[in-house]
Amino acid sequence: MGTASKGGLSPARSGSLAGKIANTLQDEIIAGRYKPGQRLVEREIIERFGVSSIHVREAFLDLEGRGLLVRRHNVGCSVIELTPKEAARICELRRTLEPKVVEWACERISDGAIAGLEKQLVKLERAASRRQLPSFFQEDIAFHRMIWAAADNPFAARSLDIVMGSLFAAGLIGGEQKATINLVAEVEKHRRLVEAIRQRDARSAAMALLDIAVGFEKNVPHMG
Repeated sequence: MGTASKGGLSPARSGSLAGKIANTLQDEIIAGRYKPGQRLVEREIIERFGVSSIHVREAFLDLEGRGLLVRRHNVGCSVIELTPKEAARICELRRTLEPKVVEWACERISDGAIAGLEKQLVKLERAASRRQLPSFFQEDIAFHRMIWAAADNPFAARSLDIVMGSLFAAGLIGGEQKATINLVAEVEKHRRLVEAIRQRDARSAAMALLDIAVGFEKNVPHMG
């Protein structure tokens, strides 16, 4: 198959076709195209991307590993749906782990990675200025992933990917809650984080991250 069908992906360009499908679906889940508890129909995904069932099943397994999908017997895969207690426990884990990861990033990040983080901040700011909430959340998680990568601890990065993926996927910032978020203020919090990382000030960076995490929780239903 030389070209993508129905807006799908081109196998000729893909290093891992299943991985690219998973990445696309992940972005759409985070953006709210698929709602918490909504089933992803394998046949529809196959037709959309013009791929085999093997690729789609591999993508679903990948998304399960990222904490975005759950598999139920005789039902298939659905977007994760968290209870308020589960969400609280995930936020608790994030508040404990991510500040430490930020401290590691301050010690290990390269100048090139800092430049990349600054560019990502511009994308986040652009999405905020346009009130493009789905884009904002996508740019936000991309921003955090860059920091996790800079920490050079893939085990912590994977844990955080699951944690944050689950929170966004469960629609914990959704509907009416979205209108209450001051995106400009959130960008400024991220700007302070970048500045602390640039200065390699681990303590200030960890505090800036914690401020971001707590602000996120205030916009989560049942937790604010």
